Amino acid sequence: MEESFENLSKHKKTCQRTVPCQFFAPQRIEEALEILSRYGKEIKIIAGGTDLLIQYYDRLYEVGSWLDLKNIKELKEVKINKNQMEIGAMVSHAQLENSEDIKKYYPVLSQAAADIGSPQIRNRGTIGGNIVNASPAGDLLAPLMAYDAQFKLLSTQGEMSVPAEEFFIGPKKTILEPVQLLTRIILPLPSERTYGCWIKIGKRKALSIATITLALVVEMDEDNKTVKDVRACLGSVAPTPIEIKEIRKKMRGKDFNQLDFAELGQIVEDKISPIDDIRGTREYRKDVAKNIMINALEEIDSSFGGRINE
Repeated sequence: MEESFENLSKHKKTCQRTVPCQFFAPQRIEEALEILSRYGKEIKIIAGGTDLLIQYYDRLYEVGSWLDLKNIKELKEVKINKNQMEIGAMVSHAQLENSEDIKKYYPVLSQAAADIGSPQIRNRGTIGGNIVNASPAGDLLAPLMAYDAQFKLLSTQGEMSVPAEEFFIGPKKTILEPVQLLTRIILPLPSERTYGCWIKIGKRKALSIATITLALVVEMDEDNKTVKDVRACLGSVAPTPIEIKEIRKKMRGKDFNQLDFAELGQIVEDKISPIDDIRGTREYRKDVAKNIMINALEEIDSSFGGRINE
């Protein structure tokens, strides 16, 4: 017993030596970028903290310094600028869920935000945190790809815009450099003839990490019958969220009423490469992917009249 107390004492001394030594909470983006330029990998950025604090909950003493973005008001704005919407990286999931503009233009994104965690998590967690955490099961990632999102990255050296599909390079890995800050998500405003469907499959109805997600966005031509463009994006079926580009090739320029939904579902099943994990086997995910693609197409079909009204 004496040895156990001695080991505990040593652990406490270690924690005391490495307790977070600096905490920054700037009010302007420029200040945050300057801090990042000085500390780089040595500092942890905290937005809502819903992912970060779980990852470090038993070893917070390892973090030397913190950069908290909570006081930067411009990162919490949602605004329409000409033909695009700009969403600040600190906009919460609850804001995404309840914003009338986001419901109007990007219903799939709003629905995905509503499926995240609990009310407490949705009020605390942020779109930027969900993106940068880069979990293959991140609920917002497939919808952002489906809406052709661009991510604005800033540093003291300048800014760059990166398409969502190029931002994620592996499980919890992105192209973001330690001195860069994700500041805004840029979404082109969709046409009035754009339809979408969000499907999330989990082991329970609420508070679940996704077994598989699908964000399907279809833009119709002026006749409201011909497919002008389409994006079918999935999460939890690969190391990163992915778009099934073969779906776009197969559907573009076709009369929606003439599409073979079963064939399109089979394409999705054939093109994904999921893994076995605690939330589902590879075979289960492939089978479900096919079925939810068919279901999503049927839902979109019914949203603009359905085949029975031909």
